[in-house]
Amino acid sequence: MTGKHLRYLTNLSATFLSQAVSALSILLLTPVLVRNLGTEQFSLYGVLLNIIIFSSVFDFGLNIGLLRRLIHEKSQSEALISSLFFFFLFLFVISVPVFFVLYESEILNTGSNYFYHAFFTAILITQNILALLFDVIIQTANKIFVGKIIRISKLVIEFTALYFFCRQGSVTLLLLVSAVVNFLYIFILFYYSKKEVNYKISFAYSKWKLLVSHLRYSFWYFQAAIAGVLAFNAQIIMISSLLDSISVAKYILVSRFFDVIRIGLTNFTIVLFPMLATIQSEGNWSLLKEMYLTILKRMGILAIVLLAALIGIGQTVFVFWSKQGGQDIRLLFKLFAVFIMMIVIDNVSAVFLSALRLNKIQVIVAMGQGVVALVLGYLLIRPFGIAGIALGSIIALLATNFIFNPVYLIRQINQHISTKRDGSNL
Repeated sequence: MTGKHLRYLTNLSATFLSQAVSALSILLLTPVLVRNLGTEQFSLYGVLLNIIIFSSVFDFGLNIGLLRRLIHEKSQSEALISSLFFFFLFLFVISVPVFFVLYESEILNTGSNYFYHAFFTAILITQNILALLFDVIIQTANKIFVGKIIRISKLVIEFTALYFFCRQGSVTLLLLVSAVVNFLYIFILFYYSKKEVNYKISFAYSKWKLLVSHLRYSFWYFQAAIAGVLAFNAQIIMISSLLDSISVAKYILVSRFFDVIRIGLTNFTIVLFPMLATIQSEGNWSLLKEMYLTILKRMGILAIVLLAALIGIGQTVFVFWSKQGGQDIRLLFKLFAVFIMMIVIDNVSAVFLSALRLNKIQVIVAMGQGVVALVLGYLLIRPFGIAGIALGSIIALLATNFIFNPVYLIRQINQHISTKRDGSNL
């Protein structure tokens, strides 16, 4: 086994283990939070977490862009890292009053502790962004497993702390606990990133022009991140201002349950990313087409089988896990099952498009999907309740990416095959 192959398997295994620990912590901790916080406080906690996840995309794709530039432009490493570090700190400073206004004016409904919630929202968002910054630096040394092992340790510590402190019934205390754990997490990532890449962070190294150029460089990564949070996180923020806390809590429980399934299933395709890029560099478009159709078929069959299982025995498992029943949540569960299985199928096309750098139009369409889903969800809440959100997501996905992505991808692959064939015949 070659060193590169061994490193690939190590990185892959660590990635799956990290996500397995994350999924297990969600499944174990969620019922405990519901029991100790109560429905209203759990709903509030879920909304705040989704605001944090949603707002974390406002690193503007700079971290993902940094991953490529540190590999190709090593001479710029200190200037890039320093520019991003201080830019993210600046974002924290301005985001505290922004969130305070949003919470105090009840544009975002997050309870009455406006300042504390605004402060911890801002600090947790900044911590997520800074953690990714230092994790990316480690990844440039092709040691993804190091960052994943550190993350697993962080997840275990955070799970234990939240499990213990949730008995106090305070959402603010839980946010504080996460912030403290994240400070330790970031420090360890920073320490190991320094071992892998020789750099210093200094305000003197920061360059405004370099930051602006990097913002342009990272534009499409930012758009892709926005499309992702519009599809999976924005709905909870919207319904928190439209429905009562009980309905919001039910929606959060269903979405958390299916997040575990979605993340696990989409990993089967995401790990193909480097292989697809390599095959493309070799110009073997016929093999790419063959792989795409084969994988799409297999994931389609898997999704159909799992959908049948979820609608059957899956509902029983969910009711046992969440201690929630009723016609409204059962309908939401069924529609969510359909939506997530559609996402699993669509993810095959999305990963191929991204790996082959054919994703600009796909990202635009994906953003349209998110916006349409929000609009339809808003319109369908009144006649269908919380199930209307999932129904709107299904319709939006069918009208956009689910059909567009495979058609566009096959067309692009066929064009490259035809161009190569014509060139070989000259």
